Amino acid sequence: MTRDQFELLAPGGDLESIKAAIAAGADAIYCGLDRFNARNRATNLTLDNLNGVLALAHQHNCKIFLTLNVLILESEIPAIVRLLSQLNTMAIDGVIVQDLGLAYILKHYFPDLDVHASTQLNTHNQGQILFLNQLTESRVNLSRELNINEIAHLAQFGREHDVMMEVFVHGSYCIGFSGICYISSARNGIG
Repeated sequence: MTRDQFELLAPGGDLESIKAAIAAGADAIYCGLDRFNARNRATNLTLDNLNGVLALAHQHNCKIFLTLNVLILESEIPAIVRLLSQLNTMAIDGVIVQDLGLAYILKHYFPDLDVHASTQLNTHNQGQILFLNQLTESRVNLSRELNINEIAHLAQFGREHDVMMEVFVHGSYCIGFSGICYISSARNGIG
């Protein structure tokens, strides 16, 4: 495998960790704002400093993907649409989503924003990849619980359908398995 066959995507929270990831040679960084991301209790960017982060990253050929990887409540739709309107005018390289309703909104009202499927979507089969592709997701982060053979199979399927696959190279500290019920799988002999 050569360096141009993969992308090093690093997490970023505050400005210092983003700068460190850029200095370490990350090809891309995923980070969140103070709302609408799974790490909302961590230090995150503000919309005010996002433009500076984008400029710095792009000077070093590094992409910035903004995490919007939470479920969106009906009452939050106006706020997320306002945010997407602002992001649509920025040089953001992509947004990472969990909520399928948000993916629908992005497809129909913000088609210029590149959309990636978050690991929280637990993508683990071909049907999900095809469905997410219909929602114009250009990249799908596969479920962390897949084994290497399953990953290889789905990565090949993604290539055949022009969908990039992404895989975490580290495990999860979560005690659960991304919300998937393994009792049913064990009981019914599936998996």
